[in-house]
Amino acid sequence: MTTGTLIDVLACIVALAIPVAAATVVAELVDACKPRWYHTLPVLRRSALSAGLLLPVAVLWAGPGVEVWAPDRIFSPGGPWDMSFADMLDIRLAPYLRDLPAIYLRSYEAPLWVRATVALHGLLLLVALLLPFRFWGPAEALRAVLCGAMIATAAALLALYVACTAFWLLHQLSFWLVAAVGLLFQRFRLQRGHRARGH
Repeated sequence: MTTGTLIDVLACIVALAIPVAAATVVAELVDACKPRWYHTLPVLRRSALSAGLLLPVAVLWAGPGVEVWAPDRIFSPGGPWDMSFADMLDIRLAPYLRDLPAIYLRSYEAPLWVRATVALHGLLLLVALLLPFRFWGPAEALRAVLCGAMIATAAALLALYVACTAFWLLHQLSFWLVAAVGLLFQRFRLQRGHRARGH
């Protein structure tokens, strides 16, 4: 195995490990700061998680360079995903994180379904951040609000990361994907031939 191939393999492993590690850390932080009986109100966690996952839908649509998400550009040599893992983080992911507020505001000028997504995101976020004051006193309600904010923020950032990383990984693994599809197709043809001959 050459040094370049080893680096590519390590980059793919790191790319897959980052969201797992980040989700684990956030789960531990939420568990450490949650108020009493927080687990009995799943609506708070689910609304925060849903709000966080909806935001990237609007951001990716309204953000810069939307054409890079065209499926036919995933495997293009020299295309938008033909780069190192570090470059992908810097060129593809960082602009969304850096310009998130501006992109979020511009999403209101997007098509109706994007605006509806943003409105639903805002509604779910309000539920996660305001509903705790109905169930707890100020001190514990603020802890629940912090949990909701952490969940929503982590979900949004991880969803953006996973979207970018998924496209990058598909490009990196394109040779192996094509080979796997070819093997499956060949196996299907052989099985079909055996059945046709009555075996």
